[in-house]
Amino acid sequence: MNINYRMWAGFFIILCACLSLAGPVQADDETSALRKTDHQRLYESFPRPPYLAVYQKGDKKLVVLAAKHGAESLPSVQYAFDSYNPHVVLVEREPGEPFGGACTEAEDAYTAALASQKQIPLVRTDMTLEQQWQFAKAKGFTYKDWQMLWMIREGYGHTRETEQPFTPALAISTYAKSDHHPQWGSLFTEKTLNAYFKKHYKQVFAETDFIQLYQDLMNLYPEEWVTQTPFWRLNNTTGLARSQFMLHNIAAALSQYDVVFAEMGAGHYLDLVPALKERLGPPQVIDGAKLPAQTLWKDCEISNLSEIVLIKK
Repeated sequence: MNINYRMWAGFFIILCACLSLAGPVQADDETSALRKTDHQRLYESFPRPPYLAVYQKGDKKLVVLAAKHGAESLPSVQYAFDSYNPHVVLVEREPGEPFGGACTEAEDAYTAALASQKQIPLVRTDMTLEQQWQFAKAKGFTYKDWQMLWMIREGYGHTRETEQPFTPALAISTYAKSDHHPQWGSLFTEKTLNAYFKKHYKQVFAETDFIQLYQDLMNLYPEEWVTQTPFWRLNNTTGLARSQFMLHNIAAALSQYDVVFAEMGAGHYLDLVPALKERLGPPQVIDGAKLPAQTLWKDCEISNLSEIVLIKK
């Protein structure tokens, strides 16, 4: 049967209402605690990421990749394209932000490469950094909290790639070159950075193992000290707002296309499970680890990509 636009406009409203029950309108501590509880409950009901969740409603099909960011998720992207022939693809990537890594290393870039090859429109479903910062500020986070969120992420990547120390001077200079906006607040000095880090993370910045710290902060079942850090609270609070924006894009895509492929980190997908199940029913879940061997596009490139915007705000 054909499903008309009016029905999917209603679907959009219902999805937004469902997510708002656990959405970013609550206080930060309540939001983070709820997200943690929901994730712990849902995590055990799905395979370890990456996996695909396939929803069917009449003529409409939604294929979601709950990704483990990196090359491990590429076979699931290839399988989704080959098996479902999407009409539009949605990726977790900020507007204007270059796709991370070569398309043989990152699932969003690989999705974009396949979309460009097959001339399928692509939608970026992440909020801009400006939107994320304004949301964080409205929730009471400071620019120091915001800077440190990105510095810890950068420290993790730097240590993994170079095995070299990540010093306060390097953290500040790296952030200043790529992410600092003076209108948002003052850039850390080495003195203020060291004092802030010691206060909230109980460690000396220059002596910190950023791989271990990042893994602790991103642990699905974190220890109590982790949930008290600005990083964990900010990451979870903005994460829910980003998930809500992804949900808006999914609903808009389903109103216009019959087969939608959406890739996102598994944490974002878990945020959306209650709303998607409410309207679309339970999904067919395909464990990425159990897929047959996939022939990947090793020398792929992103060219003539057709990007569209579904949500104007």
